[in-house]
Amino acid sequence: MFTFEEIAVQAGKKVRVEGFVATTRIQSKMAFVILQSGASKVQVVASGAAREQAKALMQQAYAAVEGIVVASAQAPGGFEIQAESIELLSPTIQWPISSDSEIGTRLAWPAARFRDRKEALALIVQSDIEMEMTGYLRSQGFIGIHSPKLMGAPSESGSEVFEVKYFGERAYLAQSPQIYKQIAIMAGLGKIYEVGPVFRAEPSFSSRHATEFISFDVELEGVKSEVEIIQLECALIITALQQVITRMGTELAVHYPKATVPAACHILEFAEAQALLGVSGDESLSAEEERRLGAMMQEQGHELVALTRVPWKQRPFYHMREGESLTRSFELLYRGVEITTGAIREHRYDVLMAQLAEKGLTGKGLEFYLESFKLAAPPHGGFGLGLARLTALFLGLPGIKEATFIHRGPGRLSP
Repeated sequence: MFTFEEIAVQAGKKVRVEGFVATTRIQSKMAFVILQSGASKVQVVASGAAREQAKALMQQAYAAVEGIVVASAQAPGGFEIQAESIELLSPTIQWPISSDSEIGTRLAWPAARFRDRKEALALIVQSDIEMEMTGYLRSQGFIGIHSPKLMGAPSESGSEVFEVKYFGERAYLAQSPQIYKQIAIMAGLGKIYEVGPVFRAEPSFSSRHATEFISFDVELEGVKSEVEIIQLECALIITALQQVITRMGTELAVHYPKATVPAACHILEFAEAQALLGVSGDESLSAEEERRLGAMMQEQGHELVALTRVPWKQRPFYHMREGESLTRSFELLYRGVEITTGAIREHRYDVLMAQLAEKGLTGKGLEFYLESFKLAAPPHGGFGLGLARLTALFLGLPGIKEATFIHRGPGRLSP
């Protein structure tokens, strides 16, 4: 059996191909069938017995065709197959969704949803972004790790954690690989990244939240400033998106015209962003305030905006402080939506323990992490971002559901 790409050079030869039925058109003496596989299509022309066999086909059924490859300027790809036989391999029910079905209906039918090339393209883009980002990091000397997702204590403070049974004990699904990233640095691995699932028991139905998603995390030793981390992340994102555009730009222009590469990152202090917005205080920016700031920055040509010197009140105990009220951390916004939290970590054991206590935490269950700092911890820092959120913003999608193969959120455990 030949792939659709292979039959283009088989003119005059007999081939067998299989694919989904995109369209059928039955005429008095001829039938025309378009088979599709991924982004590729092939036209099948049938007469005689093959025309009768084509009558059994329905849209999106799976069929096999045997016939002779013939050049045709009118056909997709410049060739067609003159069918000798057509076989229905797998029929289909009435199609359960359409291109204008609301997202909840489309989420319920992934096997149907991703037959749509535009929908499938979002997954392909996300896969390519991941590939390009890991390739970039490997070229810079980073190594990949895989950390456990079952933990004996919550990996982050707060209540956004799933508790599960574990042989008579309590276990928790990892909210982040953060503590393991830092242990990897203390183990002398130098520069690491991880791509894997994380879990947040957050009852949010917003367009940018999920209870399970793929996080792309980076940690490295030797950084002295959060600006170094920002520069690394922005170079990572810009390089990856540029490679995606180079490889897929023609098709993206058709389906996702908003897919463009951002310019260099613009850096603002958190207080400067507040001043632009006319707000004050130590609280995080709301989603609406982020959108407003993003709109202001985009008017100046800035799609990637990093906010530095974020208030200590907003940050976890392991972020390095700057004075009493600020931190050596940052948030990265892309088109007015936060995609990253990053920071210089606190590597000094005594300071770390004091900050833990100040946040009202005991460290119970995290002793293995805290004790690791007694083995000498290099200065280090890092960041994490959600792949679906980055993909959705790059493509101009309404939310992360549209950039996720199988979405998990409140009330959605199936499919």
